[in-house]
Amino acid sequence: MSTQATNQLEEVQTLIQQRTWNADTKDIWCYSWGSCKYSSKKAYKILIGHTETSPLFNWMWASSNLGKHKFFFWLLLRDRINTRNLLRRKNMELENYNCVLCNSNCEKTSMHLFFECHFSTTCWNTIPICWNTNMPPLDMVIDARTFFGSPIFREIFIMACWIIWVTRNAVVFDNEQINLNNWRSVTPRCYDLI
Repeated sequence: MSTQATNQLEEVQTLIQQRTWNADTKDIWCYSWGSCKYSSKKAYKILIGHTETSPLFNWMWASSNLGKHKFFFWLLLRDRINTRNLLRRKNMELENYNCVLCNSNCEKTSMHLFFECHFSTTCWNTIPICWNTNMPPLDMVIDARTFFGSPIFREIFIMACWIIWVTRNAVVFDNEQINLNNWRSVTPRCYDLI
């Protein structure tokens, strides 16, 4: 036997010797969750383990927005919006990976498009929501929500992100011009309720 196998055999023998045996009792099979009954839900939880998620995910699904807006926002939180950066990560060849909404030579990531682009920062200033871009994106949203002070922050935020996305799509696919007044006219007057 190898050295590793010998060490493992010794560990098993030690465990068996330390175990007290009672010949009068029957063996009982129990699952790792402490029950003798099988539960697919409990087995699944053990198999997948536990991962910490941001409270934003529960917060998002509880909003009053339309389902397509919630799903879009879920994609945004997971960094799965089809920005040019994501297309690059998927090895899609494009002529240019820069943002179409601003004249800077910045690659269009989700972070840039929704929080750093000149157009999006102007949009956020009209609502007004201030972003601390030095924080991770999920923490940044929680921080802005804390300082915004309105119970309808999530609805306003999700809708504003959706409209920034729709505006971006109009520029890319319909060759429209960037116009903040168009953004304001499409944005519901929810920010007047603040």
